[in-house]
Amino acid sequence: MSFKKDFGNRLKEVRKKKNLTQFQLAELSNIDEKHLSYIECGGSFPKADLIEKFAKILKIEPSELFEFAHQKSKSEIIKELNQKLKNSSEKELRYFYKLIMEY
Repeated sequence: MSFKKDFGNRLKEVRKKKNLTQFQLAELSNIDEKHLSYIECGGSFPKADLIEKFAKILKIEPSELFEFAHQKSKSEIIKELNQKLKNSSEKELRYFYKLIMEY
């Protein structure tokens, strides 16, 4: 997935959690609803001032709009974990094993 698409998905996710429609967020942000839709679809990336505006309206820290690791697919997660495990020391590997088995 692309960074713009990840950001757009995250913005949409947070907006929905805050029970706001695209129209409402766009209106509160003083942007066109189509522009917001384009951002949420990953077609555009907002400037810093608009990111700050979104965060203020959504009552979150701007950095929270960049937390999208949880949106990765199962295959992406497995690939990353396998790579991490492959590059781990024996001590780290045993620690990861313990964490997983305790869960």
